[in-house]
This record gives sequence, C-alpha cells and structure tokens, in this order.
Amino acid sequence: MYTHKPRALVPLLASSTLAGLVLMAIPAGASSTGHTSSAGSIANVPYSIVLEDQFLATLHYLPVAFVPAVRRPAPTPTTTTTTLPPTTTTSTTTTTTPTTISASTSTTISTSTTVKPATRAQRVVRWPAALSRRSGRFVWRFPALPAAFRSQWQVGTVNIVLTGALMRFQNVHNLPVTGNMDTTTWLTLLRAVLAHQYNPTSYNLVYVQEALPQHLTLFQNGHPTFSTLVNTGIAVSPTQIGTHAVYLRYTSQTMSGTNPNGTHYSDPGIPWVSYFYGGDALHGFIRATYGWPQSLGCVEMPFADAHTLWPQTPLGTMVTVG
Repeated sequence: MYTHKPRALVPLLASSTLAGLVLMAIPAGASSTGHTSSAGSIANVPYSIVLEDQFLATLHYLPVAFVPAVRRPAPTPTTTTTTLPPTTTTSTTTTTTPTTISASTSTTISTSTTVKPATRAQRVVRWPAALSRRSGRFVWRFPALPAAFRSQWQVGTVNIVLTGALMRFQNVHNLPVTGNMDTTTWLTLLRAVLAHQYNPTSYNLVYVQEALPQHLTLFQNGHPTFSTLVNTGIAVSPTQIGTHAVYLRYTSQTMSGTNPNGTHYSDPGIPWVSYFYGGDALHGFIRATYGWPQSLGCVEMPFADAHTLWPQTPLGTMVTVG
C-alpha cells in the first residue's frame, strides 16, 4: 500500500484575503512600476473584499458575474405656459434732495475676503469610475456546477473560491501565487480592470465523487468536458472532503513516505501531479483497477487520463471532493 505525498509538504494555503489593505505611498499619477497613469493615480483606491469580488468577477476569474444596477433616466421636466392679461404701467417721477455731507468728513468701507487653500486631507481624491464600487448584483455564470462547490462562495466574505480566483489572477500576471492580497497584487488588479485584461483561460473545476464507482469530472466554463474513474483515500487516510485550490504542480515527481504499517516507500516517476490539499494530489498511478478507495489521500487515475487532465489544472484551479 502506497501513500503519495511530496517529500516536503507545502502547507495548505488558507483563504486569507485581507479585510483591509494599507497601500504604500505612491506619488499621484504613478504606478508601483513607476509608470504614469493618464487616468489618475490608482494607488488611492481603497481595498475591500466586495471590490475584489467585483473586479475578479468582471475579469472572469470568478464563476459569478457582476451585473451593475441599471440607472433610470431622470424624468423630463414639464413646461407650462400661462397667458397673463395685459397690464397698464404708470410712470411716476420723484425728486429727491441730496443730503449735504461735510467736506471734512469721509467714510471708507474696506471689504477683504481671504480663501484658505484646501489642506491635503481636504482635497477630493479621484480615480477612474471603473474602479469605484458600484451598485449591482452577482449571478452565477455556470448554474449547473455542483451545489457542493457553489455553496462555498458568498459575496463580501473570505472563502476558498475567492482565494482560488486570486491565485489564478496572480499566476496569469506572473506574481507570487500566495492567494493573499498585497499592495502589488491590488495595483495589478486595478490596472487589469482599466485595461480589460480578462482571464485568458476557461474557468475550471475538478469534481471528485467518492460514491462508488469513484470518478472525476472536469468542468470547463460550467460544461463537463472530461471524466475518468479514480481512486481516493482508504479509511485510515481519506482524501480531504471539501473544496480546495491547486497550489503546487509537477510534471513528474518522486514520492516517498511511510505506509500505515510503518514501512517506507519511494515511488519515482509519478506523473502529472497537482497538489490541492497538503499531501493530497491529483496524479497518475498504475493500478489493476480504478473506481474505489486505494490510496492514502491522493486522487489516482491512469497515466493517460492524468496527462489529459494536468494542463487544465493550473494554480488556483478548484478541486471539490465529496
């Protein structure tokens, strides 16, 4: 009996998107890379989880879409014309005797108005309208996705679906893939919104069903596109139930560790590995049969099927086991 875990386990990435982000001081009109923004400084846009939801949904990194509220046009004012009867005007001439003012007496009234310039704190900070929080609602782009997955996301909360979307964004933009929001990621996200830089790939979900016969289904943009029989963990070392994000990948790896009976193993050449929770990974492994628990936590499948699946599981891909 083999377990399939990396030599040095990488800790599971918690969904730790910050509820408040303090941005570093950047001169107005400049970006973190030193480029000037013609639309004004974006460094002043305050962070919030709802804005992160809005932006990642707009750029198609989330399985939901943001639909802005439709503003109703202002009503057209009504003009009423009233005809008045003709009037008679009487001209009256009035003569007024001027008041005599002594030459030795003079009165001067001096009026002076001083306007204080607005302090730095009082100046209105402006940024492009596209970066403002807008009224609207979120709707599922792919309502056919499994309910066990869809229940993991809720607007304005820290959750694994949001973390996975952020990881995918970081990966696409060549940033450290941490799943955590930081200043560089936030400014990159703002620039991506202004430049309409959408997710270049489909939104993928790997759904592993533990009911016998155990099988895996790949959903791409809500449509099942691939399925294969798999083996999950045995009772003493089950595969982690729930939704997780792929955080580490190898085309081939030597896996070593300790079996439940205390013996050690070392399996070279394990192909097409995508870790999604601790030492649990999707990968190829040769077995006589597939479709029932045989591993110590990993999701095993035939080599050819693992090869087909691997390109569709980049960092940040959601894996739901249930």
